Amino acid sequence: MFEEELTGAAQGRLALFEDCAAAINQLFAQALEAKGPAAFDEFPGFMARFNNLSVYNAMLVRVQRPGAAAVGSRRQWAGYGRTVKPDAVPIVVLQPFGPVRFVFEIGDTEGREVPGERMSSLFADGHVPEEQYNRTKLAAAKYGVEVAETDNYGTLLAGTAAAIKLLPEALTPKTKEAARYRVRVNAKHDLPTRFATLAHELGHVFCGHLGADPKGRWPARVGLTYAQRELEAEAVAWLVCHRTGASPRSQEYLSSLASDEDINAVSAYAIFEAANRVEARTAPQA
Repeated sequence: MFEEELTGAAQGRLALFEDCAAAINQLFAQALEAKGPAAFDEFPGFMARFNNLSVYNAMLVRVQRPGAAAVGSRRQWAGYGRTVKPDAVPIVVLQPFGPVRFVFEIGDTEGREVPGERMSSLFADGHVPEEQYNRTKLAAAKYGVEVAETDNYGTLLAGTAAAIKLLPEALTPKTKEAARYRVRVNAKHDLPTRFATLAHELGHVFCGHLGADPKGRWPARVGLTYAQRELEAEAVAWLVCHRTGASPRSQEYLSSLASDEDINAVSAYAIFEAANRVEARTAPQA
């Protein structure tokens, strides 16, 4: 019954809490047993060989392009069989015996496939309607979450979530709730990956990892460990994605984080409620 609910189009609230809790427990059990795909082991090796940056230049890349993977000059990428996209924004690094030089992150290039490039657990497969993605962003705004896409993230950073300061009430539009949280999604990723990222980051917000909702809709749960927060947020993304058409690589991602101790500390009820808020179709109750 729950498997049918997961694979069908999401029209309302999730199935009974008991069914969701059983599915979440199954996900965590699979994560404990899962091994990351061996092909992805090739990608870090490629990055290490290709980057060849000094410590200072590596820091400059990280500041300008958080989550950057492999970077190189136009000539370096051409030598590997890839070209820089016309609208790519260069990263400035120091040039030995000269002023500066420009390099480009792998996400700003196209061409010859890089070993393990698509095997990262950040990526999702499947099909997500653009309308579904946009509705999810609108639903988030009703809970005080501002969602924005950014071109400034590298390949290895899918998204972020953070609490933000409130605008003065006089400056807050009356048409929607004042933004209390900001979620940013990597605009360079494909739609299934962006949807999975959005669901994951909203999971952090609605599970209380960034603090309590001022209207009491969820409590503050900021004392969890990093692993526990990621287990909950990824479980939210997994529930939502499977009801929408996306297939995140949740087991692979959580396999490096899951432990019996952390799993016992997560709240299936918080995950269940957060997933329903991600899927909200109407304005939430005050």
